Amino acid sequence: MKNFNFSPKRELVDYIEAVNIIEDKNYPKPRWMLNNSVDDEVWILAKTAFPATIPGEDPQSVDKLEFKRSVSYGEYLTDPLWSPLLIDIRHSLLYLHLIGKISRPLRMRDILITTTYVIFHANELRHRTNKPPVRNLDQLTFNDLKHYLLSYKVSRQHLDAALEIIMHRWRAKSEIDWNELSHEFQMTLREFMSLKHKLILLLDSRFDNFQAQKNQFRKYQKANTKDFNSDIDLAPKEKTISNIISHLEALYVSRTAQLYKFQHSPIKLFSSGKTIFKHMLEPEKTPLMPVNVALHTISSALHFARNFGPPLLELVSQLNKTEQNKIKELGHSPSTIQARYSKEIKEYTFKHTSIPDALTSLNITSWLTETEETVSPNDKKGLSVCNAITLYCAAIWLLLASFSAGRSTSLLSLKRDCFRQSPIDGLFDLVLRIPKTSERFDLEEVHRPIPNLIHDYGLDFAALICELESRRNFFSQDSESYLFGAIIAERSMYANLYSGGEFYKAPLGLDSIYNAIDFFQDWSESPLIDGKRWYPTTHQFRRLFAVLYFNFSDSYGLDELSWFMGHADLDQTFHYAEVSPTDEWLEEAKLTIARTAAQLHKCIYSDETIQNIVSSARQESKISTVLEPLVHSMINDHIANTGEQVRFHKINGEDVFFYFSDKEES
Repeated sequence: MKNFNFSPKRELVDYIEAVNIIEDKNYPKPRWMLNNSVDDEVWILAKTAFPATIPGEDPQSVDKLEFKRSVSYGEYLTDPLWSPLLIDIRHSLLYLHLIGKISRPLRMRDILITTTYVIFHANELRHRTNKPPVRNLDQLTFNDLKHYLLSYKVSRQHLDAALEIIMHRWRAKSEIDWNELSHEFQMTLREFMSLKHKLILLLDSRFDNFQAQKNQFRKYQKANTKDFNSDIDLAPKEKTISNIISHLEALYVSRTAQLYKFQHSPIKLFSSGKTIFKHMLEPEKTPLMPVNVALHTISSALHFARNFGPPLLELVSQLNKTEQNKIKELGHSPSTIQARYSKEIKEYTFKHTSIPDALTSLNITSWLTETEETVSPNDKKGLSVCNAITLYCAAIWLLLASFSAGRSTSLLSLKRDCFRQSPIDGLFDLVLRIPKTSERFDLEEVHRPIPNLIHDYGLDFAALICELESRRNFFSQDSESYLFGAIIAERSMYANLYSGGEFYKAPLGLDSIYNAIDFFQDWSESPLIDGKRWYPTTHQFRRLFAVLYFNFSDSYGLDELSWFMGHADLDQTFHYAEVSPTDEWLEEAKLTIARTAAQLHKCIYSDETIQNIVSSARQESKISTVLEPLVHSMINDHIANTGEQVRFHKINGEDVFFYFSDKEES
């Protein structure tokens, strides 16, 4: 009987039923697929941590997987001619889900995107040489895969030539005609995409007028980015290559479900990419905020929440009452109010509402700025009410990120009732859902302790959200409403009472959160570093928490920290150790390889050297109690003979890849 690569803990059905499903090609629909049929050209996928229900007007709560993707010039995967390939890819994705290899929906999309990119790339090369196109998975060759991976490397010659053209023809990034530029080079699409990516990094790093549009809303250049080094940074990222290899390996694993079977195991052929690249950019540690910046940010957030939170709620409440009274006075229908009197009502409302004395230092001068965009934080014209609420949102986010070490997904999915007091000990908790601790796509709910002040400030902010929803006539249970909901988007706060709908019940976009944080950093005048400002990310606060915890617990709090950070197993902890491994971590890496090797049925992701060590050991013995110390000893012998050390990194956020390196990594 065939081996169907079952994951013993995660398969959806028993083995016999799975065999029948695979033979009949009648795969069950994943529960996070919201459309009606697996045969649809577009799959609607529920987002991790959000309800698996089809939204009304809320496109932010779902993702899409679209099979209509280019596979050759002017041809798409959904065209009738490509039907066999489409079926094989679709069955591969469903098979991987069936056997427990895919537990989250976006993994499917990643595999689809990589597969179609590889096929399109192969067909570009065949088109140049007048060869027949690749129409099925079994027609992809070793050279196709190798050339695709190598296309992620950019040559200095191409970078310099492209930069010269850009400087000669265009004055700003928004003016660059990338299609025109691509015609200057005889490249495949993937090769040009790699070149474009490096060019953008270079332009953002060195030329102010070519920086990304989002950077132009910051008052200063970003301090927490490194300068682009043309001698080093043209190489591909190690994680990018290992992720691509992982996606293609998934195709190989799922060949049981394919009619035209994919022939190659990329992991065996390319390891993690080290067999074809002399140099790759190693994973970068999340930048650690300077202590003065971190303390200033947290202190400013505490100050804002304490001094401005309650009076902002008072102001919004009074604005709501004044607005409602004016609408009643006019006596028109909602549609008439919305069409004719919206601006007049808002101007009247702000003019006839007293601003609490506690908000005087904020210099609130309007409901919203005339341009309906976030103003400069030090603009002499003052802040709008919406600006002030945006700052409040940033302050609460920063406090929760600092004291909970939560990931962005966890904070975005916080519900309004997330602040709890324990009936047992009277202490305060934040209830959040943590990614990566559950095999389910809808995440595990956990309680994390928070200081009583953060609990109280959170309740104040939640009350403001209720008031904003009340103004828009949205009424929902605290357990159903997001703490950081789209209701606090500036346009929502300024919108008409009778406009909008389900959209505003969705969580706020992460871009909006980071724009708010940047705005807060400028408003609070975060300390400058060589004329630049540190604009932090959520994950930087997560790392800050870990570093501070370790230092203040004299490095003895590993178990507690692992629990607090939501690390489910050793793989998760490796993710934090991989950039600066200590001797203890390196020894643990060797022990992990040995333990994995002792399980004969288990695959180990590693470079060719480690694979050879494991294979040699398994040939000598099949007994696990013998294998484990044998592999450990052979690894130590290799280290003693070569001076190399074991290193490791995550591939695709799930598995750990082990390899030998003769380079000291700091």
